Amino acid sequence: MLGFPQDFWQFWNNNPKNSTISEAIRLLPVVLIAGQLLISLRRALRQISFSSYGLSFHSRYVANINFMTNAVGVIGYGYHKCTEKAFQFLRSDGNIIILPPSTVQELSSLPPEIADGTKALEHDLMGRYTGLDFILQSRLHHRIVQRRLTPNLGKLTPHLEDELGRAVTDLFPKEANHGWATVQLYPLLLALTARTSARAFVGTSFCRDQRWLDIAVNFVEDFSCCIPSYWRGKNYFRQARQVLGPYIQERLDAMAEGKELDERFLEPCALNWLVDIAEGSERNFPRLAHTETVLSLAGIHTMLLRQLSVIYDLTAHPEYMEDLRAEIAGLASDWNKTAYTRLRKTDSFMRESQRMAPPTVLGLKRIMQRPYTLENGTHLPKGAYVCVAAYAIENDPKIFPEPDKFDGFRSFKEEGPDPDSNIHAFAATEPTVLGFGYGKTACPGRFFASLVIKMSIVKLISEYEFEFLPGEGRPKNWVVHEFLFASPWDKIRVRRREKATCPF
Repeated sequence: MLGFPQDFWQFWNNNPKNSTISEAIRLLPVVLIAGQLLISLRRALRQISFSSYGLSFHSRYVANINFMTNAVGVIGYGYHKCTEKAFQFLRSDGNIIILPPSTVQELSSLPPEIADGTKALEHDLMGRYTGLDFILQSRLHHRIVQRRLTPNLGKLTPHLEDELGRAVTDLFPKEANHGWATVQLYPLLLALTARTSARAFVGTSFCRDQRWLDIAVNFVEDFSCCIPSYWRGKNYFRQARQVLGPYIQERLDAMAEGKELDERFLEPCALNWLVDIAEGSERNFPRLAHTETVLSLAGIHTMLLRQLSVIYDLTAHPEYMEDLRAEIAGLASDWNKTAYTRLRKTDSFMRESQRMAPPTVLGLKRIMQRPYTLENGTHLPKGAYVCVAAYAIENDPKIFPEPDKFDGFRSFKEEGPDPDSNIHAFAATEPTVLGFGYGKTACPGRFFASLVIKMSIVKLISEYEFEFLPGEGRPKNWVVHEFLFASPWDKIRVRRREKATCPF
């Protein structure tokens, strides 16, 4: 050890005064190796330029405040300054490496053993403090979406349409049936989305149960406004176990005893499917209730922000409204589950809305699990947080001409006349359209989200008119850190159309 003969260590250890020093010396190789790894990490990071956006120094506190209040500017500055090179910026939790657009294909294809997207998501959600570190322990939430939810969208469609219709009747102000009514759109759409998605997540047994809706809505609200405390997060999961637990346990017992399942347990919904596909330690009601809560958080938040932006953008650009209504009316006589895939103008408008107001300005987030050198020579050390500048890419004039101009039919015009073309569908991904990720690791729930958002837009614009308050324009988009969202505080006016023509 350390080049000394064995008899030296025997002599040294026989002296009790030296025992503490001896242990310290024995740990020295570990310290040296750890130090070398840290030095290697810093050397690798020093090879990547900083985006300081006008700062001549890199104070972490100042840089984080700058990023928190102006993420679009910080990232955009680095994106245009470094063109096809990687750059980095300081965030409160560490250095963030932004890779150039040319690496999207390569980064998206790296396996989680090299670049892990789930760990990056858990890191951003502060999983150990919010209870969402659960996503590192089980992939059940991922399997249920891929294996059951997405393949059964056709079967779910009439159920979702039914629940959406009921929710609109229950939640929209009755005075809107007789004239203009002023509403705060964000909480209205939040309640609407929670009800509709709950039909798919927990079925009719709980989709109108106020206890479950309170859990889903309040959890989403906390994440939209401020990450909840450890105990508040735990409380949501505890409430979910209390509400869903007896139902889950009854179904587990019925399956274990070989009993014939009654109608409730055969209804198409994620809650029943979770019990069907859960394996081993997953087959218990606390784990399954936890998974349901995670699904609701991810689903409601994703769909809510996009619906809000689409309604705001349609109200700001009313010249598109009649075209979208005519597209819906043209399919009304033969309306079925496939009609949503033929709403190409609606798809295009939704894509443009998301391009200008994506839920996050960063995309393809990964934490490196081991050192890796990209094809362009950029070395990414183990532990590095890497991503791409999704918002900057989708607002790059070399990729999207006149990116500051809202063009609701931008994608529709690119598709051409083919009526069966869906290359620019809202749920489709491209190397330059990263709202749902890209490649094999793209968001598995994007098809469900697209269906629910589109269904909601069809219902609302077919039956209602919208306008901003007198003298007001489209509410501004807010950016906090890398998260971008339409204003949740503004009010809007809504009125039921005299000839409501929704096809469902």
